Amino acid sequence: MSNLRAQQKQDRRNRIVTSAKELFREKGYDKTTIEAIAVAAGVSGVTVHNYYGTKAGVLLALVIESDKQLLERLDSTLPGPEADLVELTVAFAHEIMVHAMQTLEKDIWRQVIAAVTIEAGTQLSKAYFKLDEQLASVLVRRIEAMQRDGRLSADLNPLHLGRALFQLQNARFIQFISTDAARRDEIETWLRNDLVALFSVTLPVPADPS
Repeated sequence: MSNLRAQQKQDRRNRIVTSAKELFREKGYDKTTIEAIAVAAGVSGVTVHNYYGTKAGVLLALVIESDKQLLERLDSTLPGPEADLVELTVAFAHEIMVHAMQTLEKDIWRQVIAAVTIEAGTQLSKAYFKLDEQLASVLVRRIEAMQRDGRLSADLNPLHLGRALFQLQNARFIQFISTDAARRDEIETWLRNDLVALFSVTLPVPADPS
């Protein structure tokens, strides 16, 4: 019986998230209400509130489910081991942007960024950032493979570098969704320029104090 209840609960969650996605795309975030989501999902407004708290919580849950799907296929869509770090990171950003636009419109993604702040400290917010860590780990694993192949210095810290590259592409992603005029190819070019500039920097050797 407990398994049946758990399945029914998960089914309600799935219906809520699916209905919310359809309504957000059709009506926009501001014009979509918890009550409308509940009606479309065939549940009560209290149920939606109990599961997700707020409309922002429903939106975060939607993005979390979407990111899980992205993670399942992301590694297989990236270029092979012959790619350098610049091409790898740009390809990573490309997949993120394509998937994002297949999921929600830019104006809704702007609401996602706001929702992360509104829901700060909640279980949904923690789950969102956990998935960010998992996305970054895709880059970390690739960097570790490059080190094993002798293509990157063994002195590099794969965890720190992978997370730094993820945060850089994430900043460009936010720039991409911040305006409807921003094109994906523009963002990819700017990101490539960022990476080339960073990787070409040679730090000066400190002078001998003696």
